[in-house]
Amino acid sequence: MEDLKQIITDQITKMENISPETIETEDIFYYSGLKKWTARVAFAIAGKDYRASMDILEDGMVTRYQQREKHEDR
Repeated sequence: MEDLKQIITDQITKMENISPETIETEDIFYYSGLKKWTARVAFAIAGKDYRASMDILEDGMVTRYQQREKHEDR
């Protein structure tokens, strides 16, 4: 699990060009039928809060990444 969290942190750090300390892993789910992990994370950039989700295959390859700014009503 720690290896998976490191993959998540490394990928978001590269894509968003932010410090790893600002990334918080909220949830990680494993879908055995699809053989993939899905993670939800939170981070901040320039004072704005963001939420992201990503799909990661068993070999560590990220197949989907989506992020959006967090709004108070969500």
